[in-house]
Amino acid sequence: MILRLLLGLLLALLISLLAYRARALSKGGAAAAALEGTLIFGLGGLPAAVLLMTFFVSSSVLSRLFARRKSRFEEKFSKGSRRDAGQVLANGGAATLFMLIHGLLPGQVWPWVGFTAALAAVNADTWATELGILSRSTPRLLTDWKPVVPGTSGAVSLVGTLAALTGAGLVALAAGLLWQPATGLSIHLLPFFAIMTLSGLAGALFDSLLGASVQAIYRCPACDKETERHPTHTCGTPTQLIRGWTWLNNDLVNTACSLVGAILALAVWLLNPAWSGAVRPASLLAPQGETYMSFPISSTSFEEGGFIPERYTCDGENRSPALAWRDLPSGTRSLALMTDDPDAPVGTFTHWVLYNMPANLSKLAEGINKDGSISGVGTQGTNDFHRLGYDGPCPPKGPAHRYYFTLYALDIAPTLPANLSASQLRKTMQGHILAQSQWVGKYGR
Repeated sequence: MILRLLLGLLLALLISLLAYRARALSKGGAAAAALEGTLIFGLGGLPAAVLLMTFFVSSSVLSRLFARRKSRFEEKFSKGSRRDAGQVLANGGAATLFMLIHGLLPGQVWPWVGFTAALAAVNADTWATELGILSRSTPRLLTDWKPVVPGTSGAVSLVGTLAALTGAGLVALAAGLLWQPATGLSIHLLPFFAIMTLSGLAGALFDSLLGASVQAIYRCPACDKETERHPTHTCGTPTQLIRGWTWLNNDLVNTACSLVGAILALAVWLLNPAWSGAVRPASLLAPQGETYMSFPISSTSFEEGGFIPERYTCDGENRSPALAWRDLPSGTRSLALMTDDPDAPVGTFTHWVLYNMPANLSKLAEGINKDGSISGVGTQGTNDFHRLGYDGPCPPKGPAHRYYFTLYALDIAPTLPANLSASQLRKTMQGHILAQSQWVGKYGR
């Protein structure tokens, strides 16, 4: 962890220095970017770094490309195109917070959802700002739909909305391609892309809503123009508040934009963690790009991909289901079994940990007892209920969750210590898996 943070610091310092030299950041902005980059690069690795750079590079390129055409509207904005510390923290603060949570809770998936959606929202807002003022049609204030001059805070246009949609979609697409390396779970790209893009767009529209209603907007009496600048306008004249809350400046509005995008995406995630249904998660043990051979596995308790009968859940008898398998690979010395729910609100939740299973074992009967050691069967570890043995599906009300019964063929002797947790067993099995197979069921309330 310390080494990754140090590497993150070096990379963040390099990028911040280059951005400062390119006049994309002020000194304060470069310092803030270095801090955020260190945490995001160090805690999130390459996937997080790519997403952050997608936002930063795309928004910076747009600022430089249209700087000359946009200069006539600079007097309306609270700050210039060279981002200071406040702007950097406003745009990247929420994403950094979610990455900190990921560092504290490395097994959870939801911080990645919040991180991605927060960046999608600020990228949408930045693209809308940079490209929306170039629209040839008259923009309209979001609250009353009255025509306003370009650059007015809270104004929207078709060009700006399409730009916001594209900016959010760019981050969403990058995130979808990096989702499996980042989280260990597979997804259907299309629904993931749609949810992240629309959440980002919603955050940008919320930014416009605040800008049109309660953000502090001032007037320059000398120029007779609206502006976000305070306490003085670009001409040096003190500005006067004409609407909004004095404490709600553009930086806070941008922060709200990123948080709203993240909250909406998280709400959808909690309602339907699978995003799109029966997508098998990548093995929690396979290194990126590696796959394991499989062997036949079956169950007489429920059909593959079907619904798990109530007697195997916490709503019934909480009995473990029957499983059978054959044709294990040569060299198998022991077996291990884990039952995981990747759709749990807190992230992947393990319901059963069974290991030290003899290599000549070919089936498990229904209703394995909850003893720590079972002769001829194996050793039962601690599940995420902090209990020994099998505890069946017990999801909250909502869409059905998926439950993966994964059997591993190992090249290690069945002599592992008692009371291993799922994470401890996974670490122990690293590099010792010869093959794995899964039987999947669903259960909902």
